[in-house]
Amino acid sequence: MIYNKNLWKDYLPVQTGENYAPVEKSGILNIDKPTGLSSMDVIRIIRKIGKIKKVGHAGTLDPLATGVLPILVNKATKLSETLMSGSKEYDGTLIFGQEYDTQDITGTPIGKTSDLSPDINLEFLKNAASFYKGEIDQIPPIFSAIKKNGKPLYKYARSSQIVDIQTRKVFVDTFNIVEQINSNTFSFYISCGKGVYVRTLVHDLGIRVQCPAALASLRRLRVGKFLFENTVKLEHLKTPDDIIDRLISPEL
Repeated sequence: MIYNKNLWKDYLPVQTGENYAPVEKSGILNIDKPTGLSSMDVIRIIRKIGKIKKVGHAGTLDPLATGVLPILVNKATKLSETLMSGSKEYDGTLIFGQEYDTQDITGTPIGKTSDLSPDINLEFLKNAASFYKGEIDQIPPIFSAIKKNGKPLYKYARSSQIVDIQTRKVFVDTFNIVEQINSNTFSFYISCGKGVYVRTLVHDLGIRVQCPAALASLRRLRVGKFLFENTVKLEHLKTPDDIIDRLISPEL
């Protein structure tokens, strides 16, 4: 999947409702982010439909990922840091046999493909993944929005600049390989704290079992108190009133 920077416009209604009053109420939208959109794309959509000046989010999701993306409206934008510090849950799939520069399948392949050893079965991977529990050291991917000298890392990557990336301490509650889907694809579940890059966990697992691994799909199930089963789909938001009706009190 190649990111299309104009895809977000497809989620706008044909008529954006020039006769509607802008959303002045403050609150949080628990959005189910679709694949193919960036977190900033979702902000653009909400801002355009609701004619809102102040819109933010509580935790970036890559375009590949889907699921819980809390969108903060008006005064609720002040809660961004508080919400982002909450625990998170994910499920997804990973694939063995090929490394990518982005650590997920949206990137450019690196090196040759390799077969998964017959010794690497579900039980073996469960044991290997359990190593990533508690406080661990993680080196963020070069294709990320983390800033180095005021510049996002992905800009260094796109210009082929070499940059030293500092190791960070992050906390992982659970990294469980759930099921073998086919010969080289497995599903997983992760519960973790702030700042964990799931694609890097997958990449590091591949290094640990000596077979390159990449993130194939990802869904965020929870951010703090915000659950996937309570999310709102973007296509259900057509007017400012639709946004107002689904705003959650910022006191939660």
